[in-house]
Amino acid sequence: MPDLIVSRMKRELKVLINLYLFFSHWFLKGAEFFLCTFFFALTSIVMDNIIHLHSTKSTNEDAYALAINGAGHGVGVVAEQQSQGRGRLGREWISPPGTGLYCSIIIRPSLSLIDFPRITLTAGLALCSAVESLTSHPFGLKWPNDLYCRGKKCGGILVESSPLYHGKESLFVIVGIGVNVNTPSDLFPASLEGKASSLFMETGVLWDISDLYEKIHDSLLLHIAIHEQQGFAEILKKWRTHDVLYEKEMQWLTREGKVIRGWGMGPDADGKLIARDSKGVLHEILSGDVQLYRKNRA
Repeated sequence: MPDLIVSRMKRELKVLINLYLFFSHWFLKGAEFFLCTFFFALTSIVMDNIIHLHSTKSTNEDAYALAINGAGHGVGVVAEQQSQGRGRLGREWISPPGTGLYCSIIIRPSLSLIDFPRITLTAGLALCSAVESLTSHPFGLKWPNDLYCRGKKCGGILVESSPLYHGKESLFVIVGIGVNVNTPSDLFPASLEGKASSLFMETGVLWDISDLYEKIHDSLLLHIAIHEQQGFAEILKKWRTHDVLYEKEMQWLTREGKVIRGWGMGPDADGKLIARDSKGVLHEILSGDVQLYRKNRA
């Protein structure tokens, strides 16, 4: 309990300092403003480039605004709750206050544009590696962006990129991450019963959310560097070892609204999901809603 209290105090102190420094330019001039700016440069390092918020509409929107205004690689926004958290396909991300990790991290990758869509898989591997390192429990990945444990979703990723018409040096992606950390079962809506879980529900341990963020942040930057320096093939090789859809019966909804059933064959070299139907025909899935079929469990 003392560690949790200290961690909370650190978060509150960071919020106060960031607010003071943000508004100071309205009141300070000359040398005072220079000193304040210099102090801000120092604290941006000491505070690990994190902006802590008690509540926000969406951390992805906050991080996007920061990135548009020049915030650097690795800057993160963390909120204790979101009022309009988003997942893939326009779905709502349930964000009960104080129980989950809701964060977005700015990435300015040294990658070609063709590699940008693959960052979702890179981020997923980074998330899975960090959570396994913290909890010492096995977790899996459901293409393209979900964190799973024992057949239930514990977290997800939403990657959004800057407009491609921006100069190459100005391109960025926002990696939004939501993890059900200490969420008890009674906080999930009835519609998610048997489908959603949390690190607490899976391990029986209450986890420090700040520690989890730091592990995920460091893991994300590490895996982005691996992607840049060693190529996507290295990421994909490790991602496949966590694939919860591989050789499992699954179904997906095409853009035309057609439901197709088949078996997962894993992502190909470009990160697209491959599935084989009952006739042996291979399907290439670029996007869409992919689910395990019936009583399959990840």
